[in-house]
Amino acid sequence: MWASILLAFDAIGSRLQFTISTNFYFKLERIDLAAVQGYQPQNVDAIRAERIVCTVRVGQLRVKAFQVLFHKDGSFFISFPYFRHRIGLLSISSIPATGSRESQVNLEHGGKVTSHLVKYSHHVDGRAHFSQDGKIFTTIKRQSIALDRQHGHIFSLLIQGLQALDPAQDELQSAKRASVEFAMESPEAIKFVGRWFDVNAMRFSNPTPTIGPIVPGLDSDGNRSDQIFTASPFADAHHVLAISCIPIPSLGTAPEIFLFYGGFSSSDFMADTAKEAGFLAFLYPVVDSEKLRERLGSVDFVPRG
Repeated sequence: MWASILLAFDAIGSRLQFTISTNFYFKLERIDLAAVQGYQPQNVDAIRAERIVCTVRVGQLRVKAFQVLFHKDGSFFISFPYFRHRIGLLSISSIPATGSRESQVNLEHGGKVTSHLVKYSHHVDGRAHFSQDGKIFTTIKRQSIALDRQHGHIFSLLIQGLQALDPAQDELQSAKRASVEFAMESPEAIKFVGRWFDVNAMRFSNPTPTIGPIVPGLDSDGNRSDQIFTASPFADAHHVLAISCIPIPSLGTAPEIFLFYGGFSSSDFMADTAKEAGFLAFLYPVVDSEKLRERLGSVDFVPRG
């Protein structure tokens, strides 16, 4: 069974149509999007903490999806410790330069199997990779966009089967740790989108003295899509990571799916169908993992004797 999902890569100049199958294929469509024009706010307010826990509430169910960690050097990391399935596929992927707006990407190409949930790192200079200290080799990596040149979409996370996530509890908010919550009604699946902005380059449709930390908005299809501004608590931080979460149609017949992609090529590559455009992705869980491991290899660290 195939499932289609429309995903807007709004600030890197393209739109991707993903079709997910059990063979790890993605079907992608690239469409140019116009640059944002508007007014600069006088002040941008954000939830500031070294660690931000993103949660989802559906009725009585409240679960943790992922954590964002801000480093004092300006880098950020995303950890995913809450999903019950540990065996997945990590991939250095690319959209081929076919000249067509629509392409297929197979995550097996450039992919390796892991038995661990990983961390995504995006460094100030644009180095992006998956890692997990002492558990995997950091071989799934690529050069992405330096954070001082990034403006807009920087990652997406798609989840089907919220019951596969750890339950969330109320937490005290502090400069060390804070949480944000997205509430919705019984989605088939959900999509988180992270967007990275320099506060001095942000523009809005109407003049306003202060914007954030919750900013009402619309997605590319005109549906309500609020963003929550999060940011580093360190004094010299001048970027925000805007996070949104919306319900989406089913990703397929598998009851539980955890799919991340980020680490993109620059906007001129993502928008130009004559250029190959790269990104990183992971998918949990995978079926027939041992056969896949034999065919593709693994990034797992195996201690010697």
